[in-house]
Amino acid sequence: MRALFDDLEIGTPPSQMGPGEALDEAMSLAERRSERPILIYLDQLEQLLFPGRDAGEASALIEAVDRLAQKPIRGLQIALSLREDYLGRFRDRARGRRELLEHGFRLGPLTVGEMSRAVCRAAEEGWPRQWWAEEHVRALMLEVRTPGSSASEEAEVQAAFGQIVCRALWEERAEGRGSEAGAVEAEAIVHRYLEATVEGLGALSGPARHLLEEHLIDGEGHRTLLTEPEAHRVLPAGAADEVLGRLERAAVLRAEEHQGSRYFELGHDWLAGRVFQRRREREQEREEAERKRREEEGQRSARERAARRTLGTIAAVAIAVAALMAVIVVWALGQRNAALSAEDVAKTAQQEATAQAGRARTSSLMAGAGELLARNQLAPAANLLLEVEDPDKVRGWVDLMHEVLTLGPPKTTMRGHQGMVLFAGFSPDGQRIVTASEDKTARVWNANGRGAPVVLQGHEGWVRSAEFSADGQRIVTASEDRTARVWNADGSGAPVVLQGHEGGVWSAEFSADGQRAVTASADKTARIWPIFSLVLPLSLRSVTTDCLSPEMRRTYLSENDEDARKGYESCERSYGRIPFYPEVDLRRAAKEPSLHAVEP
Repeated sequence: MRALFDDLEIGTPPSQMGPGEALDEAMSLAERRSERPILIYLDQLEQLLFPGRDAGEASALIEAVDRLAQKPIRGLQIALSLREDYLGRFRDRARGRRELLEHGFRLGPLTVGEMSRAVCRAAEEGWPRQWWAEEHVRALMLEVRTPGSSASEEAEVQAAFGQIVCRALWEERAEGRGSEAGAVEAEAIVHRYLEATVEGLGALSGPARHLLEEHLIDGEGHRTLLTEPEAHRVLPAGAADEVLGRLERAAVLRAEEHQGSRYFELGHDWLAGRVFQRRREREQEREEAERKRREEEGQRSARERAARRTLGTIAAVAIAVAALMAVIVVWALGQRNAALSAEDVAKTAQQEATAQAGRARTSSLMAGAGELLARNQLAPAANLLLEVEDPDKVRGWVDLMHEVLTLGPPKTTMRGHQGMVLFAGFSPDGQRIVTASEDKTARVWNANGRGAPVVLQGHEGWVRSAEFSADGQRIVTASEDRTARVWNADGSGAPVVLQGHEGGVWSAEFSADGQRAVTASADKTARIWPIFSLVLPLSLRSVTTDCLSPEMRRTYLSENDEDARKGYESCERSYGRIPFYPEVDLRRAAKEPSLHAVEP
């Protein structure tokens, strides 16, 4: 709760209030303090639903968020995200809360191409910065793609293993080890990760290895399914939830819901291969120990037989050996028959479990597609229907797909940029969209996708951002060419060029009255520009942290120039660090039209 109050800059939470009351108080203070929208984003919500977690915590949070969603708070947006395999549990906990259940959508897995670009950009923007070759990262992501998919950029990535591989690569390069992403093998990283995860269980590492090696792979190293009740019978009493929960959170195990229970399997074929290798190594160790034991036993028997030969006859020894061999043969035949019978039972159970898992997954996909179709989310519904195996054998699949195809695609796609789109935003009335791109242009589109866009071109570098003014008549753009520009939204006339930064301009926005623009640059300064007057821009380069309070920041963008002057002078008297730039000579400005855009 303290973090929420700090982020909103509204003081400290009252100590006498409970969490729910403190949350309501925070929203009330934030609404009164500013007219800007409030976004509350709760990520990885599935962690509250892990086995062993206190059910009261999840219920209390869901109740608080639901109560907050029903309050008439202007501009409040609440976003919840969780893994799809925990959606059923969340719905059970949130049953009857319409505000939380009726506005969801499914975000599918990233493709190899999308994951590669996102990882390279994240590495470049991280600290310390790292530059990764996209072709090397793409090769790693192909290694962790969904099993059975083609080796192309459109293949889906198993995000959990992609994260494991990228985190290891980042740490190695941050420590000065390794040179390129291609020098790292994803499979080796995942193997090391598996060993570290199991060892991290401490005293429970032995039962965890037994679970993985004896119950989650077959005799040929293929993954098998294990129901939750079976896992509880295998693991020590009271430890099953901890072992299963930690292995599931680490993505070593993947869990699926089935008829009110769950079943588990290893998260990747690489993990199955490593577990099978470890089992073979242990079997070889046991065989070697057994071989040594038999050798020692043979030597001891030889000595005994030698002693008996000195005391008895050769005939007596031969009879004893024959009797012993007969017993061994009978026992071996019995064990062989029992093993064959157990193997048949295990194969039958495995086939039934696999069939049940397939039926459960098909039912889940059909139910999800029907629900999305009811909410007119046609594209996600079509994606779910395409994941159904043997659709011609599934009742109702043809009817649902026919309905999806009849209604048509529910999205509008804007195409035309020649480079990556770096920014997009709506106009205040929601009828237009402005986009900024690496192709050095910004474009204004009709939100319904009709007609040709208005192309705003003139920048000599990437356009990083583009924003509408409050009245929707103008657009301000920020570019890597060290300038910002103010355009008429309909593309008419020449833009106003705001130049003077010594580095690329990362973002630009209008003030509320549309008379000023504020820019932020890689040259470590921010500047406030008067768009329609010949007043020099205010550079925030020498402003101290103490003086740049929230009140002073609002003064800089005041609609009244006199208020701004008083704010500057007040801060100057207190700190002596903030210069005020007076108006320039109009006669000189008439001779030098760009004077208003140059810092003295």
